[in-house]
Amino acid sequence: MPIRKKPSSARKKTSRKKKSPLDHQKLRILLASVFLVVFVGVCLLLLVRLRQTYLPRPAQVMEEPPLSVESQRIYSYKQVYALVDAELLNGPQSQGWQKLPAEGDLQRLKMFGDYPDRGRMLGLAEKIAMTGAPAYLDLLPRKGLVRLFWQDRLRLELRYRVPLEISSTRPKIAIIMDDMGRSLHPFQELLKLDVTVTPSILPETRDATEAALLLQRTGREYMIHIPMQPKSYPKVNPGPNALLLGQSESRTRELVRHYMDRVPGAAGANNHMGSGYTMERGPMHIVLEELLQNGQFFIDSKTIAGSVAFDEAREMGLQTASRNIFLDNEENIAYIRRQIRKMVRLSEDKGEVIAICHPHPETLEALRQELTWLKRQPVDFVSASVLVHSFQ
Repeated sequence: MPIRKKPSSARKKTSRKKKSPLDHQKLRILLASVFLVVFVGVCLLLLVRLRQTYLPRPAQVMEEPPLSVESQRIYSYKQVYALVDAELLNGPQSQGWQKLPAEGDLQRLKMFGDYPDRGRMLGLAEKIAMTGAPAYLDLLPRKGLVRLFWQDRLRLELRYRVPLEISSTRPKIAIIMDDMGRSLHPFQELLKLDVTVTPSILPETRDATEAALLLQRTGREYMIHIPMQPKSYPKVNPGPNALLLGQSESRTRELVRHYMDRVPGAAGANNHMGSGYTMERGPMHIVLEELLQNGQFFIDSKTIAGSVAFDEAREMGLQTASRNIFLDNEENIAYIRRQIRKMVRLSEDKGEVIAICHPHPETLEALRQELTWLKRQPVDFVSASVLVHSFQ
């Protein structure tokens, strides 16, 4: 019996398999997964872009390591005391002194005469800091006190008469905001604050020049935040076109002039990082010479105790000063508010205080929250240039 062939259309129908509901569900899950991955990726890209545009990048924390072993030249308290003795107790400008009752190993002396010259005292404090010994000189001119600490314990206190020109003037505070230039947003926030803050602009940031021009138009003072080699370099990088130890003199001068071009019209400069660089007199002399020739000042951010930057600037006749307090080593609003109040108390003792902070959202918010309190305090908030001095 002949076999009857099925029509070709019938064969196709029988060979085609129908997709089960399970197959459709897998396809939907796959498509949904792909859509979700793409959507999340696009959202992340948008968030990164928005952060770069409207928020500053987190600043690298200022280095404040222990005193460098390499810089240690004086080790004993007796040797540090000898520096104070030669300058204040039995120096050419000493008017004599009288012993006061001691407390344990704490020696107290009543000094005859007025509180010594500011430049002279700062020079002595820097000399002690550069010894590498665990000692520092605490200067409190509005209280008439010079205090020598050894291993964080008070060992010597000298009490002077407070001159009228010190006691009758209001304390002054200069707040410097470092690491500026990555975005214009922090500048706009600063301009809204009713307190003087001096921005210090990183020259290699995207908005460095535009920010400088913006500040020029508003009549605000600003500085160059000069990137310098830290002790932990290259593990910690100060950024592109930074000043590094070992660079030639011509390269150093070229870079400093480049910074001036990137941040035109800056009144002065301070160091970004630089815990390694600021300990070397030779390289610092070249940098400071360029600033001196351009009529600019230098403020030592004091990222390491053994820095020679202030001392070198002082000897060169450059207008200079040194940082007293950091406000935002912790990016925490409550901590920063406490540091702001500590800054004011410090000014009441020292007469002049330079504080450094960074454009963290927490720092800006802490300043906003403390603004009403700050305006009630008997202190003057001034631009950084007001607190630099020439000591020659």
